[in-house]
Amino acid sequence: MKKAPSIIFIIMMCLYLPFIESWFGETLWGLNWQSPMLMYQWGDNLRIVKLILVILAIVLLSIKRELIRETLKNAVIRNVFIITGYLVAAVQISLLCLGILFEGFSSSDLNYIHKEETFNSRSIYVYTADSGAMGKAYHYFYLKCSLPLNRYELKQIKKIDWMNEYDFDVQGNNLIVIDKSEEGKLHTLDLTHFTCENQS
Repeated sequence: MKKAPSIIFIIMMCLYLPFIESWFGETLWGLNWQSPMLMYQWGDNLRIVKLILVILAIVLLSIKRELIRETLKNAVIRNVFIITGYLVAAVQISLLCLGILFEGFSSSDLNYIHKEETFNSRSIYVYTADSGAMGKAYHYFYLKCSLPLNRYELKQIKKIDWMNEYDFDVQGNNLIVIDKSEEGKLHTLDLTHFTCENQS
């Protein structure tokens, strides 16, 4: 194999960098910068960027076939590179398009999905996950801890069944969740063992 030209490197970056980021599961490898809502919004925009990169990789694989052939002299290596590239691209394009389509049809209120309040230096974050008709909706309550460089860490407190309307407050060492849709039913969650100490 000759010294690989920049086109091989570009194709690999366009194909495999988005793949690795998607495989990790969290936006930008779990960067967790500023707020969960911001990271959620970045995740939506990132799908479009990744789709563009993957399409660019396919275009380069197609129009630079001769250059790839000259660079990768070994037929086995060359065929593995090209076939694997197309397969990885096909999988990513399908999943990214589904993700973009799903978000496009979703009319969910981000301010309802992501709620965050601070009580005496304790930040409580609530994520509402609704799996639609196929599953059950839940509220996930977290203690949000600050990390250096404006990052954060989430420590799950408890998962509670979905409530149409709710409010929450911290009283002493308890997180009080008020279910407004059931005549003020209360959920009391003990925060004693949830702290942000030893955060670096």
